[in-house]
Order: sequence, then C-alpha cells, then structure tokens
Amino acid sequence: MDTNVSAGSYLAAVRDLNNLQTNYQVIQQIKASGGRMNQHSIPEFTAFLEKLGHNVKDLNKLNVIHVAGTKGKGSTCAFTLSILSQLSSQLEEEGKRPLKIGLFTSPHLIQVRERIQINGQPISQIDFAKYFYQTHDALRSPHPPLRKVSADSPDMPMYFRFLTLMAYHTFLREHVDVAIMEVGVGGEYDSTNVVQQPVVCGIASLGIDHQNSLGSTIEEIAWHKAGIIKHKVPVVSVEQVPEALRVIEERAKENDAELRVVKPVDNVELGIQGVHQRANAALATALCRTWALRTHNVPASDLYIARGLQLANWPGRSQSFPSPRVPSLTWHVDGAHTTESMRACANWFSSTSSPCVLLFNAAHNRDARALLETLHTSAPCNFVGAVFCPNVSTQRADSNNFTVQKDDELAAQWESARVWEELTGNSVKVVPSINEAVEYVEDTYTDVRVLATGSLHLVGGVLDVAKGSI
Repeated sequence: MDTNVSAGSYLAAVRDLNNLQTNYQVIQQIKASGGRMNQHSIPEFTAFLEKLGHNVKDLNKLNVIHVAGTKGKGSTCAFTLSILSQLSSQLEEEGKRPLKIGLFTSPHLIQVRERIQINGQPISQIDFAKYFYQTHDALRSPHPPLRKVSADSPDMPMYFRFLTLMAYHTFLREHVDVAIMEVGVGGEYDSTNVVQQPVVCGIASLGIDHQNSLGSTIEEIAWHKAGIIKHKVPVVSVEQVPEALRVIEERAKENDAELRVVKPVDNVELGIQGVHQRANAALATALCRTWALRTHNVPASDLYIARGLQLANWPGRSQSFPSPRVPSLTWHVDGAHTTESMRACANWFSSTSSPCVLLFNAAHNRDARALLETLHTSAPCNFVGAVFCPNVSTQRADSNNFTVQKDDELAAQWESARVWEELTGNSVKVVPSINEAVEYVEDTYTDVRVLATGSLHLVGGVLDVAKGSI
C-alpha cells in the first residue's frame, strides 16, 4: 500500500471522495426504509476493514475514547483533545514519551482533512491523499475479494463511512496512543461503533434529531446513542431528561458497564464560550480522568485539566471575528442546528442594543421554522435584516454537496425567509450561494453584529469566504 502521492493529489482525492457522497435518491430510499438499510452497517464495515488488511481487534490498540450525543459531542471531543494535550506536555516534562493524539470529527468546516487530526492539527494534504488512496485502492482491488454480508452489500462505503475507515487506517498506520472518535449519527449502527473495546465511552446531551433514522421519541434516540456502550467499558453521561437517562441506564446494565452521570463544571474558565459548554467540559474531564487511569494508571492532575479546558478551541461554535473588509461589522458564527442548540446560540448572541443581521440556512432535513422560532423567542436580539442562502460555496471542492437537489434547497430558503419575515417583519434577502450572501451582507450593512447559524456547512462556508480560515 505504498501509494506515491504529491500535494496535487489532494484535489484528486477530494474529487474521488466527493463521488462517494450519498446522492439524493439513495437518501430518500434510506428514509423510506425506516433506517433498515443501516442494520448491516457494522458487519459490512468490518468486512471493509478486513479488505484493508486490518482485524477489528486491531482497533483496540488505539485506546479509543468514543463520544455520542445529539448536541455537544464535537465540543466534548475538543475539550478532551485539549486536556490530553496538556497531559502529553506533562509526560514530556517528566522525561516520558508524549502522547500522539488522534481525533476524528465531522463535519469539516473548510477542508475535509480537518476531520482527521493528529495532535490537534489536520493531517497534511500529502498525508490525506496518501491514506485516501491506500484505502481507496485497496477497496477497489479484486484481491483479496470483499466478504459480502448480504447480496445488497456495497462494494465501496459511502462518504462518511469511507472517511471513518480512512481515519481508523490512518491512526493505525500513525501509531497514535489515543483516538478520540466522534459518532456521526446515532451510535448503534454508526461506522465508528465498529470498535469493540474502547477505553471509555461518553454521551453528550440528547434531544430530538435525525428522526428518519433514529426514531421520533427521546427513548428511541437514546437507545441508538447508548449503542456505543460496550461490555465492562466505563461510560460517562451528562445530565439527561429522565426518559433518556432511563434508557442509558438500561443499556449500561445490559453490558455490565459502570455508568457515571456528571454535573456541569463551575468556576472554571473555558476556551469555548457558552453556558451550555459547562456540561461538555464536565463530560470531557471525566472521560480524560478515566482514560488516564485505565491506560497510564495515573490520576489526572487538576492543573492540566483546568489548563486544557481553558485552552480548548472549537471553530464554528460560539465564534466571533471582525470582518477584514468592513471593520465596523462583526461576524458571529455558531453551527446550531437543533432547537436545543439554537436556544443556547440565542443566549450566547443576544443583545438588545446593537443592531443585528441574520444569515441563515437549515440543512434540508431540519425543521427550519422550529429553529427560527426558537432563535426569535429564546433571547432578545435587535435584528434589522436577514439573508438566506443554500449551502453552496464556490470556494473549493471540499464544499461540494451532492446530497440535496439544488432547486429544493433554494425553495427551502425562500420558505425560511417567509417564516422569518412573518415572525419579525424584517426585510429579507435570498441569494443562491454563501459567497453572494457574505458579499451582500458586507456591501449592505455597517456597524452591525451578524449571526450566521442553522448549519455547520453554512458556518464553514462563511469562515472560508469572510475570514479565509477557521
């Protein structure tokens, strides 16, 4: 698998990766099946691992920290990475070998390689292309033949599952000491859940989301999320509504797994803003304490935990920056895409004095009206205008999205604009791309605070166009 690559191969890898996106028609088939098409995902993923030359038990060597949840799982992973980075520095000061820390998260904001990080940095374009084609070419090769789980099993994993496979392959080849793995959707059938013996599992805040594949009740969703719990592996959860916690407790008991429920941290400075982040910080702290004890037999120092929480960084969440083009305009971006996270976003952004402008997009499977109503009613904001656009950016190939039909996307923006106009009486504008939305806002407004929210894809596009980086 010693694939020769160059920096130019990165764009080719992104192009070939984009061809693995689940197209609109397949998504509709999965929805119509009630999620049944996902039930073979773990056995199929195991077969893909084998074709790549790995045994599923090899993943246990990665000392995985596995994190599921409806909202906050990405921030929890960011806090976890920051704390373990401080532990690594402490080990180095003691003359010991520092940790090599892998992180797999989704979605990316600007470049797809952000999803696979080592020691807090996305893998390089050259390494991304190298590991992409090692994975891609091995799966395309007729030898050894792929073990088929069923007659309908695919020959190649789709976009997210391919990236999960590539991440596990990368971390094994790079010999990381720990892999922080964020679940994509759910948990029970998520491709990250192929790992059999993680060191510790974490469950962030649960809510109603992805009903087509996870179910319409909090109990059904909790069952899927708690599917990451493994036999005799410690599990930590933030405080949950009673119905969700009851399911988590049942699944922990079934697996003879010790469950700990943590309260939000207090009197600690956090690098990621927002009151809601205190629960995520508490979850990350407990995960790191458990990981350190189980892998290094050392208690986690309060000093490096506090420093890790303080230095944590998670772009696209509660993030602010001045416009390079219009100094009197300040961008505020937050990838809130559920009603619970939108409520937290509103509380973070709220202001009764400064004039505000909204830039909004809700992904095609989200309830845009519910998100907009939540934003409007949760906290006072002096909105004077609003702009709506689909998740279309002309900046780079990493932003291509084939999972929706463009006409449907633009129609959805007009509907969102109508809802916001109905709620607020604001003047509204609909434009066909993120690039044009940013340009319109910066050409039209001065001395305003702009909130871009509703979708992490939108936030990534705004960061790319308005700031040029994350």
